[in-house]
Amino acid sequence: MSEHPPTMLVSRLHYPVTNLGFRTRAGIWFQGCTVYCRGCIARDTWPFDPAREQPVDQVMAWLDQLPAPLDGITISGGEPTDQPGALLALLTRIHAWRGAREIDLLLYSGRATAHLDREFGWLRGYVDVLISEPFELAAATDCPLRGSPNQLVRTFSELGARRYPPETLDADYGRQRAHLSVVVGDGTIQTVGIPLPGDLAALRTRMAERGIEMTRTSWLM
Repeated sequence: MSEHPPTMLVSRLHYPVTNLGFRTRAGIWFQGCTVYCRGCIARDTWPFDPAREQPVDQVMAWLDQLPAPLDGITISGGEPTDQPGALLALLTRIHAWRGAREIDLLLYSGRATAHLDREFGWLRGYVDVLISEPFELAAATDCPLRGSPNQLVRTFSELGARRYPPETLDADYGRQRAHLSVVVGDGTIQTVGIPLPGDLAALRTRMAERGIEMTRTSWLM
């Protein structure tokens, strides 16, 4: 009996992403999260919505048709490790697909680092960079690649270590926090990036000044 092709719950796919890692990237956001960080900017990604299900092969087909340049892939959510089977299937396919090409794979997880090392040690064999620990609203600051400084940036490959050396994170990625991309479509406004404290309130004010009413915002749900 043949197995069903693996599927995953996808919040959204986006290209290009230029403020969540090295150079120009593809972004894959999982749908569904049980970490529930206070102050999360994407509470719309918390529900495990079955309408968001799609085959992993369909996500790979999307990656395959992206134009150059593609320097990396950033995976976030939601919480990717809440779908371990789907995450493993996706990472396995991406790892084979990129081959020897220098396309780094960066994964965000709100899980504790110790938990990930214990339960998801296999991540080391697939991702180049892992950013872990829950977001802490009270400590939110302008640190590079993260919303709060308790979150850890770890590299697991030569490519990851070369592109994300700890001694230059601030210089290389700190300025990305000043760039919040806005994607408009189908009556929604979505942001890409990690906003600085106050950015989202400022966005809402500017939209109101232009006569655009934001009736429901994920960071205030």
